[in-house]
Amino acid sequence: MDEKIIKSKKIVKIIGIVDIIFFSLMSIFLGLLDNLVASLFFIPFIVLGIVLIVAYKKQRIILEEDQLTLCHIIKKKQQIKYQDIHCLLLIPLNNKIQMALIDQQYNRLITLDETFTNFNLLFKTLDEKNIKTLDFAKMIEKNKDVSKYVKALNMIEKNFYKAIVTENKTLLNMSKKKTSVEIEKTKRTLKLVSWGLTLLNLVAFLLGGKKMFIILIIIILISYAIYIKHYPYIYIETNSKKGEEQAFQMPFIGASIALILCVSTTKIYNYIGNQFMLTTLGIAFILVIPYIIKSTRIPVPQRLGRKISVVFMVFAISFSMAFPLNYLLTFEQPTHKIIVITNKRSTSSKTGDYCLYGNWNGKNKSFSVSSKEYYRTSIGDRKRICIRQSILGLKYYTVHE
Repeated sequence: MDEKIIKSKKIVKIIGIVDIIFFSLMSIFLGLLDNLVASLFFIPFIVLGIVLIVAYKKQRIILEEDQLTLCHIIKKKQQIKYQDIHCLLLIPLNNKIQMALIDQQYNRLITLDETFTNFNLLFKTLDEKNIKTLDFAKMIEKNKDVSKYVKALNMIEKNFYKAIVTENKTLLNMSKKKTSVEIEKTKRTLKLVSWGLTLLNLVAFLLGGKKMFIILIIIILISYAIYIKHYPYIYIETNSKKGEEQAFQMPFIGASIALILCVSTTKIYNYIGNQFMLTTLGIAFILVIPYIIKSTRIPVPQRLGRKISVVFMVFAISFSMAFPLNYLLTFEQPTHKIIVITNKRSTSSKTGDYCLYGNWNGKNKSFSVSSKEYYRTSIGDRKRICIRQSILGLKYYTVHE
């Protein structure tokens, strides 16, 4: 067998050269401007470029008759006999595939760098030596025993595949209870609901006022109700192909838009932070109850990480709903105070952070206002502070003529 060599891709060298040139020029330029700290900041990037070029020159796999040799950047050459290799294990991890050589004792010999080119030479050579190539993800999806290979995985890979195993158990339980017709029908229904909730956001925005808040809260609660109804068979993101086929996807676009609108429209209102957080926690406590009841009645396994993420999701929902709900539950007549505007400042016109400053209870306080109110107000103007309080206890106020 003639000696065959697998090298790094040319793009590695190109990136290294571009990296060195670009960051060297930046470092020199800043050095000439006597900005030594900023100049030194780019040194590690230049070193990285040098490492990439060295990797292109030195890093390679040499395929020989009875062994393969791995040449590293710093470490000594590593020689592995074909007879010591059990398999080439493909380990899909999110959007990339790790390739690892596994020995006869199921230990990881080496992880092959994905920057290498012409891996077909390696596959062909291993095939000629009767060394199998195994796809770890497919083995799990087919419910094969993979316990022998677990010790060859690193911590990140183990956690990722624990998630897939748990998901597969959930989906297996689901497939026993639901036919493929029911799954497809539910998917179509959820897709229609998703479009409907997205369009409702537009209706809410056009209506404005209290009607807008009512519709936005309804959208959020419907989305959460869908999640609870189909829990734990509903996912925002699945880890396996089987999950994509059988799990229900959360119609989160409509809910996400509603959450953003709820938060963004509260910028023109002012309130005390600790009162607001107490309201948020109260709403979260109420919303999390149906989730706890549902999750305790589900016999299928659920990851602790997922349960924690649901609690955080409930808190995010509660945070966005807190002010709109208080606004809708305000029935008392407002009281007013007069202030004199002492200053005005726009933090960022893009994000809409407009503030007016005035004397409030003996202190110079900032008040968030709309852009319209901001631009028609001058320093020295007298403004009314409209103070309201909801039945939930939140006190909030706005600035107007």
